[in-house]
Amino acid sequence: PTLRKEISEALTRNPLDLREISQLFRIREREVLDHLQHIAKSVHPKKLSMEPAQCKRCGFIFKKRERLSTPSRCPICKSESITPPRYQIIS
Repeated sequence: PTLRKEISEALTRNPLDLREISQLFRIREREVLDHLQHIAKSVHPKKLSMEPAQCKRCGFIFKKRERLSTPSRCPICKSESITPPRYQIIS
């Protein structure tokens, strides 16, 4: 199977963040983002679900964020300590 298919299968089994995917498949996080953007369009009728990133300091949740990457800092408290979003493929 292709790398994208392998990533898709891994995301079907468990929710993963960018770093976990990058370590699992030994590719850079930037490459993972490119693959995720393609997977999001191609998994129809399933859906790539994103558990939003959250600020570790004040608890702000990035609910409305559309981009797949991790935010650089919190808009409320300006902290750069952010839990990354987790991705999963759901039916």
